[in-house]
Parts: sequence; C-alpha cells; structure tokens
Amino acid sequence: MHLSKMNDKMAKPAIFLDRDGTLNKNCPYCKSKEEIVLYDDIFEPLKDLSKHFYIIVITNQSGIARGYFTEQALHEMNNKIKEEVERHGGRIDAFYYCPHMPDSGCKCRKPEPGLVYKAMEDFDIDLKHSFIVGDDETDMQLSKKLGIIGIMVRNSQGSADYFANDFKDVLRIINSIRAKVKR
Repeated sequence: MHLSKMNDKMAKPAIFLDRDGTLNKNCPYCKSKEEIVLYDDIFEPLKDLSKHFYIIVITNQSGIARGYFTEQALHEMNNKIKEEVERHGGRIDAFYYCPHMPDSGCKCRKPEPGLVYKAMEDFDIDLKHSFIVGDDETDMQLSKKLGIIGIMVRNSQGSADYFANDFKDVLRIINSIRAKVKR
C-alpha cells in the first residue's frame, strides 16, 4: 500500500462494492454467467456514483479453491455484470477477488483489507472519503478496519454505519454524507 496515495489531494474516492447479494442475487457459489441475476435497483445509482467515485468490486470467491468454478468462469460472470452496468450508463472500474478458502489465513480475503490495498496500488484512491457497500458483516468489519463508512444493503443486521433497503437508499445516504462534507 502506498500511504502517500491516501493523502493525495488529487485522489478520487471509491465505492468498494461486494458482489454476490449486493449487485446480483445471491446464488450459493454462482458457477456461470447464466446464474448471475442483477438487482434492477443498481443501475441508476451506479450511473450517478460513477461520476464522482471509482467503482470497485471486492469479492470473496472461494468457489475457485473449492473447485466449483474456474477463474475463467469468474471473469465471465464479472464481465456480464460490468457490461450490464455499462449498458445502463454506469461504470465498474475493476473487480478484485480472493479465490482462497475462509480458513486459509489469506490477507486478501474479506474482512482483511488486502483487496482494497491492491486497488490502492492500481488507482489513486482517496480512502478517507471512500465507502464500502455490502450485504454481509465481513464487509462491515472491513470498513471498520479501514476506518471508512460501511453501508449494509439488503440486510438490516450487523455493525454497519448505515443500513439501506436498496441501491436507491445507498445513493441517498452517500449523497447526504457528501453534502455534509465540504472539501
């Protein structure tokens, strides 16, 4: 991680998004792009957020280590999501994933911050003004480790800073916070 990037005034904040259960309906170990069904409420908010933030997906994908699907299949699933978001006028800048098992001790498996640190090597990210959006407590644990705001979507339980019923709520929450923060 490059600490200088965290303080760089030219940096842009990011929205770090979980994938399964957040952008697409959660299917246990989705194995192919045909199983990916996106939530309809993500498109307009992502279009708006794309104007002000990097949009970066960070996801645990132990199905690779378990032999349920290949990295190629994962790339096809991610490409489907990216293309659908772009078709609706939004953007996803990158996908980062951890292919390891939960008990592997891997530093890239959420709630560990390795995927965010990798994104910070690749993008000039203003971490202080970034957000994590996910549907699972591991996403909120990651937000706490990084000291940034965590928004739990489609789940009303956990240690989130904010809870959102859908992505319209996510957009409303982020816009409200941005309006309060004078840069």
